[in-house]
Amino acid sequence: MKTAKKLLALVLAMLVAMGSLVCASAVEDLSESEENNEFATADVFGIGTDIKAKLSDISDKDYFAFTAAESGLVTVTLKHDKKNAVDELATYFEAIVYDSGKNEIDSFKSKGDDAEKSISFSVTPGAYYVLVEKGSVVDTNLEYVLTASISKTALFEKEPNNISSFATPMTASKKGDPKNYYGAITSDDGLDVDYYKVDINSETLVMFGIYNTASKSGNYKASFIQLVDGQYGQPLEKEIGSVIINEGESSKDSPNFGVDKGVYYLKVQGVGNSTGGYQVRVYDFNSNGSVGLEHEYNNDAKYAQKIEIGKTITGELFDEKDIDVFYIDVPANNNGYEIILADFDGKKDVVNGQWFLEVSDKNGHIIEEKMTITNAESTVAETEALQKGSYYFEVSAGNVFTGETYKITIKEKKADPNKEPEPEKPSITTFTDLFKQLMNIDWSNFIKNFEGWFEFINMGGMLTDLLSSVAKFFTEFIMGSK
Repeated sequence: MKTAKKLLALVLAMLVAMGSLVCASAVEDLSESEENNEFATADVFGIGTDIKAKLSDISDKDYFAFTAAESGLVTVTLKHDKKNAVDELATYFEAIVYDSGKNEIDSFKSKGDDAEKSISFSVTPGAYYVLVEKGSVVDTNLEYVLTASISKTALFEKEPNNISSFATPMTASKKGDPKNYYGAITSDDGLDVDYYKVDINSETLVMFGIYNTASKSGNYKASFIQLVDGQYGQPLEKEIGSVIINEGESSKDSPNFGVDKGVYYLKVQGVGNSTGGYQVRVYDFNSNGSVGLEHEYNNDAKYAQKIEIGKTITGELFDEKDIDVFYIDVPANNNGYEIILADFDGKKDVVNGQWFLEVSDKNGHIIEEKMTITNAESTVAETEALQKGSYYFEVSAGNVFTGETYKITIKEKKADPNKEPEPEKPSITTFTDLFKQLMNIDWSNFIKNFEGWFEFINMGGMLTDLLSSVAKFFTEFIMGSK
């Protein structure tokens, strides 16, 4: 019996050992298979798995391929030991990532300081390629490990989205629920531009921001735009505002600004020759139809925002180039208007000019020349009584741009109690009204004005010429009608 038990234990031990070998073999990393020096012979590896390789000589090129089964955000990683080199700038490998059409997505060089990574780029189902070749130093004994990882839960751009009609749909972030969208600029010639489309469901306050990847290596411009009617029915991009993030910066946010319900776009492009990954977000403060917000785009009279007389609008100049234009509809028989413009909180006084203000009519005629405004809340301009019509109030950056929020109010002036009322103008709509007004006129003064003038006039000659002309007209009329 003891012998049987020993035999059974030996068999179980052998089975466990064999199982361990099988498991180890199952998880063993892949290795390259030469020749893999072109796209057609690329070594295939799976997302989430490693593949090991070496460069055999100075001209060796290693091609690899992986397949994305679904859309997501992919990062390619290259890792190897760090060599004890005197030159701290030495690089050992360069990796180039290609899409299914063999177009370059990104490239990066490896020094061995840590795992070097590509930008995080969006993928759709299909094949992608990675080329690994020499850096400034070639070491045929140095093994590297290549990995591709995917995040399927991330929000990412969907190419092609280089024009607004192909824009990637974007959901605006709400309080406590940030939604960052991942994208990448893949070419340094300015041809790769990314558009994101966001629907704003009600009048609200929004902001947007752009964020660099962990490497902080990109220079990008993010612009918030609205499409309006242009020439020949073609849509025209109206830029509400933009921010630029530079290399070394982790984030750049816009100021808050008001928008109306509608469709807007976030446009991202590289600055200079920058390529690489970024994140963007549009934040909707969900103000649910807040009354008194400035609405962009309102940079000229065509898109001016109406101010109800006596109401206050809160606005903000997006940047030094931003112009805010408002208008009022002026009724007849008004007393003129007071314009009040001041800093929103009024805590600091920029005495040499925080804003400029100019007032004009609908024809562009200047009613009030450009005035320099500090933050002191007071009446900054007054108009005399205005003719009925529309009048425009243009707010622009002053000598010192601070980006402070301002408030503007247009009030009608009170009537002067000491001023005699102007006589009421008669209403003449029919010939009967006209006849009555003519009968009520004191013609004696009118005739007196001409008493000294009549003696110099040859009334007889004038009447003779007049009768002659009348007779000639009727003669020609009668003869011509026969």
